[in-house]
Amino acid sequence: MARFRKAAIARSALPVWTVEACLVPARVSAQVRWPLPYFPENDQTPPSARGAAVDDAWRPRTAFVRRMGAAAADHGPDYDPLLAALEDLVAIKKAADEQIRLLLAYGRVYVTPRPHTLETLGQAASLTPSGVSRAFGAKEILAVGDLTGQRPTAVEINDHHPDLFPGDDSRRRCTWGGSKNNPCTDEPKYAVTDKYGTRWACCDSHLPGYLRSRPRT
Repeated sequence: MARFRKAAIARSALPVWTVEACLVPARVSAQVRWPLPYFPENDQTPPSARGAAVDDAWRPRTAFVRRMGAAAADHGPDYDPLLAALEDLVAIKKAADEQIRLLLAYGRVYVTPRPHTLETLGQAASLTPSGVSRAFGAKEILAVGDLTGQRPTAVEINDHHPDLFPGDDSRRRCTWGGSKNNPCTDEPKYAVTDKYGTRWACCDSHLPGYLRSRPRT
């Protein structure tokens, strides 16, 4: 019985939940995400530009706090604006990561006549060349084509897997590029299908040529 009295006393000592109290961490989160610009004493920025910079920080702050307040009013004491802010940032990060993968695919496959190298893309994206190569695959390449309309419609691209091919050559190297006398020895990354339905292994370097060779339907 004593522990129930202690629990009741402990509960009574807790502050009463209100939406306004719940918004304290929401405002802190907004201050962290959208800090107000700092202008030193000798800064030459015109007053109008300073005001615009401050407004650019206040607008998303205000919208965020209002959104958190509406959610807190709907969900009650179980709602935590700080956790919601973290989830919001994670969603933004995931979306940014996806966009980075799509842009890497575009820069490597679609840019012509000279695609970006793995090294230059890696420098821009803070990745190693091998990290760039692993960052995107057939899914991202086709998604870029769908979004931009730059991919011929008559293409079939999949990620490479040895089990997709009956012959040893396509299991271990690129067979789409090169020639009989000068075969491509690069590691295959994709499985592509020609207009006759034959499947070939294709490396990162020869995929742009495959896309350009496909007829549009």
